[in-house]
Amino acid sequence: RNMKKGHLMVQSTQHVVQVTIILATLLHTQHTAVVGPAEQYFLSTPQNTTVIAGYQTRLSCSVGNLVGTCQWTRDGLSLGTDRNLGGVSRYLMLGDSEEVCDLSIDPVLPTDEGVYQCQVSGGQGVRPISSEPVTLSVKCEPGHPYIVQAMEEDMMEVQKGEEVELQCQSQGGRPPAEIQWWDGEGRRIVSDVTEHVKRMEDRKTFKTVSTLQFRPTAGQQVKCSAHNDAFPAGKVSEPLTIRVKGQPTVEVKNLEDGDSIKIFCNEKEFTNKKFKWFINDLEIFAETKNVLEIHQFSKSYDKSRVKCSVKDRNGEDGVVRIVELVHNPTSAREPKVLPTTLKEIRTTKSSFNNDKKMASTNVNKRKTMFTCVVEEGVATEPKYVWIDG
Repeated sequence: RNMKKGHLMVQSTQHVVQVTIILATLLHTQHTAVVGPAEQYFLSTPQNTTVIAGYQTRLSCSVGNLVGTCQWTRDGLSLGTDRNLGGVSRYLMLGDSEEVCDLSIDPVLPTDEGVYQCQVSGGQGVRPISSEPVTLSVKCEPGHPYIVQAMEEDMMEVQKGEEVELQCQSQGGRPPAEIQWWDGEGRRIVSDVTEHVKRMEDRKTFKTVSTLQFRPTAGQQVKCSAHNDAFPAGKVSEPLTIRVKGQPTVEVKNLEDGDSIKIFCNEKEFTNKKFKWFINDLEIFAETKNVLEIHQFSKSYDKSRVKCSVKDRNGEDGVVRIVELVHNPTSAREPKVLPTTLKEIRTTKSSFNNDKKMASTNVNKRKTMFTCVVEEGVATEPKYVWIDG
């Protein structure tokens, strides 16, 4: 029994020793965690950013309890730990203190597009940290479009019914440019147009080539424009004038209400030839001379086309001139409020007399009387009625 009792006492002593060691270990671990160096952490991190090429951008990164050194990576490659980032003039690590490690790129180029990450090295028992990777997207304005066939000469002469193929190009857009074709009157040409897009040598931007095929029946101007989603306004090319052999190019004359104009069929005077005049393809049988006079032009004739034809050597009528009449609206004047007090009446009368003296210096101008009628007993704003006297 004594031996068993002694054995039990030994086992109990061993358990006490083991418990004491475990408690001491836990206390040491807790003491070490409390007095060890604090972990570094991010106060701000970069976000996904979209920027227009040529502008400046700044990716944010600031660190609390900074122990290590900041650096930025692009597509996994280090940009360096110096504040001037290896001397690349467009790249700088900005900040008022060591804890601020913002990345500035100025100006941004298409080649700067990629995945960026802010990293902080560890040290003195502190682990390194890294921000979440973010994407920098770069939008580029399409280059000025141009018609290839107009590079050397801005006029092309073709046979009537001949098929014409034109190419318009725009380079450097991101996203790729969309090219549209327009005639000289601002109407879009949508038939027989094909478009091809390919990457430029920098692999970041795109080149767009649009091909237009058509058969012109009359002389006209053709332009192309280029735009993308980031730059919806777009740019317009220089026009290419297409002249059909035996047919003239459309001329544009801008007129206001009441204007008069003389249109000559041919610069040379002919006495033995009979001319034919047309307005919107309707012949004016009474007009057979080399000149057509139009009086009191009005808006109702806006966009009207005047054509003149004369017989050629073979006795066939050929159109030698086409003129389009475009209406330009005259600027309207704001109505004046009638004076309501004696002081206002005197001021208005004095101003009227001065205006009258100035107007009397030009007696050839057409005079028009306007009467302003104000409705009485109405609480709302008065209505102004113009009466042409």
